[in-house]
Amino acid sequence: MKILLHLIVLLAAGFPAEARQVASPEQHLGRPLGRDFELADWQEVSSYYLRLAQESPRVLVESVGATTLGREFLLCAISSESNLARLEELREDARKLADPRGLDPKEKRRIIEQGRPILFISLGMHSTETAAPQFGMELAHRLATSDEEPYLSARERLVVLIAPCLNPDGLDEVVSWYRETVGTPYEGAQLLKLYQHYSGHDNNRDWFMLSQNETRIVTRLLYSVWRPQVYWDVHQQGRASERMFVPPFRDPLNPNLDPALIAGIDALGSRALFDMTAEGFSGISTGVTYDMWWNGGNRNVPVRHNIIGLLTEAASVNVASPVFFRRSDLSPPGEVAQYAPSHKFPKPWPGGWWRIRDIIDYEHAFARSLLGSLAREPSIWLSNSLRAAERNLDASAGVAPVAWMLPSDNRDRGAARRLAEALLLSGVELEVAKAPFQADGRDWPAGSIVIQRHQPYGDHVQDLFEIQRYPDGIPPYDTTGWTLPLLLGLRRVALISPFEAALEPVADAEQAVAGFPGRSTAGALDSGDSDGWKQVIAGLEQGQAFDFLTEGDQRGFFVTEPSEGPRGRIELRELPRIGLYSPWSGSMDEGWMRYLFDSFGLPYTVVRNEMIRAGQLGDFLDVLVLPSLGDRQLDRGRAPGSVPERYSGGLDPEGAAAVEEFVRSGGTLVAVGASAVWAAELCRLPVRDVTRDEDAGAFDCPGAVLRAVPAEQTWTAGLPGSVALFFSRSAAFEVDAERAEQQELQIDTLLRYAPTRTLLSGWIQAPDVIAGQGAWLRAAHGDGALHLFGFRPQYRSWSQGTFQLLFRAMLFESS
Repeated sequence: MKILLHLIVLLAAGFPAEARQVASPEQHLGRPLGRDFELADWQEVSSYYLRLAQESPRVLVESVGATTLGREFLLCAISSESNLARLEELREDARKLADPRGLDPKEKRRIIEQGRPILFISLGMHSTETAAPQFGMELAHRLATSDEEPYLSARERLVVLIAPCLNPDGLDEVVSWYRETVGTPYEGAQLLKLYQHYSGHDNNRDWFMLSQNETRIVTRLLYSVWRPQVYWDVHQQGRASERMFVPPFRDPLNPNLDPALIAGIDALGSRALFDMTAEGFSGISTGVTYDMWWNGGNRNVPVRHNIIGLLTEAASVNVASPVFFRRSDLSPPGEVAQYAPSHKFPKPWPGGWWRIRDIIDYEHAFARSLLGSLAREPSIWLSNSLRAAERNLDASAGVAPVAWMLPSDNRDRGAARRLAEALLLSGVELEVAKAPFQADGRDWPAGSIVIQRHQPYGDHVQDLFEIQRYPDGIPPYDTTGWTLPLLLGLRRVALISPFEAALEPVADAEQAVAGFPGRSTAGALDSGDSDGWKQVIAGLEQGQAFDFLTEGDQRGFFVTEPSEGPRGRIELRELPRIGLYSPWSGSMDEGWMRYLFDSFGLPYTVVRNEMIRAGQLGDFLDVLVLPSLGDRQLDRGRAPGSVPERYSGGLDPEGAAAVEEFVRSGGTLVAVGASAVWAAELCRLPVRDVTRDEDAGAFDCPGAVLRAVPAEQTWTAGLPGSVALFFSRSAAFEVDAERAEQQELQIDTLLRYAPTRTLLSGWIQAPDVIAGQGAWLRAAHGDGALHLFGFRPQYRSWSQGTFQLLFRAMLFESS
């Protein structure tokens, strides 16, 4: 879809704003906003903002990019006519506050006194959280037209940015499916696919890796274009607990976060609790469930950029259908013992009907409080942003590490490029060494990427590059470790002492890795480089032949003209026919697998239940890939009566039998995570997942970076001595060697969780349970084979260092 630019600022000289006819959302839609059983799709939402910009001189709307599926991504700016007239000046002021290096005191005072705080509001990231896009339409109208407080003062003293929907593609998917099913037995049923093409609900886990179009667009707006002082991310949560969560957040608190920013978050959230309770709103919680530990969420990354990041979570309805609760149906918010008044839950909601209009009203109440707090004392929030940036710069001056480095002798040039691009998009400054240099008593090569700690967003880099140590005693809400270079398979070095080097700033990711020579040549491609795999896949698709060398000096390389001799090799002559199983329920793990395949240009067929149940899979597949799905989802699928009949049911029994027969007759089954456990049971392999055993006891690892050790095998030729992988409630396999011998089964453990120092970054409880156990197994079954991955090699697209393990399983086995 061609992207059109809508940049409309109508000052309408001689035509006063109050005389203009500005349509309300109700007038635009032709129905009440937030009416039961009604949702607005993206065309209705986006066209309203464009109309509002045409009819009001206080509104600017711009198309800022394209979504994954080609829809326009809009951003709306609302302020007074005089503020919009000097919008570029205000944006430049925000840039100076975000990076105050060289800013003189006089200029600082001018910005604090004359500047306008910028509030960025993001709506509709999770498309099944349906109230926010409609709330945004009404908020935009009130900000543009109302002369009541706090809207009048907010127009005069703030610039409010509204992203009408962070996932327009998903909004249309949800609205279309709901309209199709409302009034039927399937009303409110889960979508048949992900609402965000690749990531689904995981789109709020992409804010440091930046793999998705929508994430990249917003990241650029935040850290390169607008640099707001306050960010509000509007969400919904489950139905049966509090009516709305507002900050403060619960512990633990990440030590890299500026304390005044945290205090600002707490102050704005506590004031909202006060204002909303005073207005008569009930069921509001604070200080529960959501923490400030992990990086990667939409309200988390801004705080690493000296921005106050706010989150609200309203109770959901059944998409747009109202729900009813007796008080006895309601449960207390997290960390609150009972459904009764508490410091964290001062006024419980009594129960009753809960409607989408109620959600909108609660969101308006929070908005009124937030706008009032910012507009009453605008200089405080501008000053807070400046002081946070200054503290960041002051605190990083001369402290260890003084810089982080990616040496140019890293094997994976493709991963280094991807990391450099993510950092640059996040506003981080990168430099490259123009010549070899010394630091910390060692020599480092020219072309290495150097990231100085002393820069406005240095804490963001620190948080991504350091080893995380999650505090004991507090159950994690989400991921506990995410050290990004480790997950990408890159060597990163912390430079502790000041050093001298000839450094040159870089403007783009390609320039950043220009000095990475890599080990690939015209006739030999390194399997340790993501770019090498892309070239091999593209070459095979074009009919080119490769040999993968498993012995000798070029062990781990693909060659097109191998020299003759007895060296071990795997011959690759064509791409296998790959099928990726996709249930009728929208699997995020399947979505990330599609993202991986599409990113590397690997052809595949999406395989549904009915295609497998039809049997004889070898007629159209050589390899079947099962993303991580539980045995219940694989066997039973969608329950009968919950969706139209053609989408119900799973693989059991005939589909499961067809999978087993496919392997036994020569096919390759690659099963990931929970599916690997299912596949082992299906083929009666003598292996067990030790994390599920009674002996596992207190073992727990909800999300951390672990170390694994590859075996000396053909399949693992060229892998590094240790492999960093992401473990998120994954599996660990123990092979019963005696039973395997009795059954004459060949089961090879290709990758083991490290027997010592298993944890690299994050938190794990009772690591000895999995230490030394299998992370990746290969098992012969009849004429075929299974590759069982206890972890997810493609996890959320973060773990690029383990992408190649999947390619090895698919391409080498079927060669």
